[in-house]
Amino acid sequence: MADRKVVVTGLGLATALGLELEQNWQKALAGESGVSRIRLRCAGKSQVSAGAQVSDDDWRSICREFPTEAAVEGERRTLFTLWAAKKALADAGLESIAKDRSKFGAVVGAGLGVNRLEDISRWLTVGKKFDSLRFAAELDRVERDSIIRNNSNAPATLIAQKFGLKGMNSTITSACASATLALGAAYRAVKRGQADVVVAGGGDSMINPVGLVFFVLLGSVAVSKMEPERLCRPFDRKRSGLVMGEGAGMAVLEEESHALARGARIYAEVAGFASTMDAWRLTAPHPEGQGAQACMSRALADSGIPPEEIDYINAHGTSTKLNDLAETLAIKNVFGKCASFPPVSSSKSIIGHLLAGSGGPEFAFTVLSVAENKIHPTINLSSPDPKCDLDYVADGAREKVVRAALSNSFGFGGQNATIVVRKYRNIIH
Repeated sequence: MADRKVVVTGLGLATALGLELEQNWQKALAGESGVSRIRLRCAGKSQVSAGAQVSDDDWRSICREFPTEAAVEGERRTLFTLWAAKKALADAGLESIAKDRSKFGAVVGAGLGVNRLEDISRWLTVGKKFDSLRFAAELDRVERDSIIRNNSNAPATLIAQKFGLKGMNSTITSACASATLALGAAYRAVKRGQADVVVAGGGDSMINPVGLVFFVLLGSVAVSKMEPERLCRPFDRKRSGLVMGEGAGMAVLEEESHALARGARIYAEVAGFASTMDAWRLTAPHPEGQGAQACMSRALADSGIPPEEIDYINAHGTSTKLNDLAETLAIKNVFGKCASFPPVSSSKSIIGHLLAGSGGPEFAFTVLSVAENKIHPTINLSSPDPKCDLDYVADGAREKVVRAALSNSFGFGGQNATIVVRKYRNIIH
């Protein structure tokens, strides 16, 4: 079995901070919050008042870039991911279609899609029963961004079609760990010689009435009327739940010699990956973080990097009571024998929780930390939880040599994924 080096040659983002990589990165370093009042009809009556939405101007820019897909699909998650993939391929110098892309693939972590109330109420009878016969006869009236028209595999399929990626193609839908699991699958495919280039990451958007109600019922979303930009408070004593975000993050993972042969710029190396399952509860992590601990430990073992050489952790950091504590305990158990714990920060404090897509932008920020020796802050951490007592980079961006870093994604249902990134060292030339 081949054991090849995997490098990152392209990154693309679409978040509440903007549509360009450098724009996102500079705002993240500045600790600028992308969270604002939700822009939905009747949002004033919702228990959930804030979210990290892509701006209306940026959404129009995406639709102008992909007019056919916007007219036919119209689904935000799909178009966010398509935009981020295009940007990542352009960043890698691979946007134009080469003659042979038989070993170019796409792996996307994607959410379930939009459940539209209109697609239920429109076909209710006077007695409030669903008229399935009339629904079947009038299927063309289904909202174009509905889950009925847009399955989870839509982003991966469109990316392959748009950019001629004829190799592996898959979609991973595993709650909040989806995008990092997609990156891990891409890493292993390139490492084993099954692909030369894979565009990987994820996207999601559940800032819609049904999506918001779902998380209210779970009791996991912040419903406080605090100022929106202060609402997401990972590891803070006053944290009250996750703040929804939307968007996408995609990366180009490439085999080293393939990248060098075409003179590609290399950001960093992907050095290891692991996934585990808590097998505990559907809506809560293991209270001692056992699954998260095993995931980080196995990812480090896969990379061959000792814990003392990890200089940064991009935490899952959801701003929920249970997750933040469990992740803190897991980090302590993995790094407890080191002279000091590595600094930790949560991208969700800035861009919200992108759910299935969250690992995409977080991976991009982790790669940039390794490449540029800068760590973005965890904002809004003003009242530290005494049980969450690590170095969460709460006092602004930090300049620090980052030899290697972890990016964690720990999803609902206990699905865990950790990916390891380290500085690139060219040992071929």
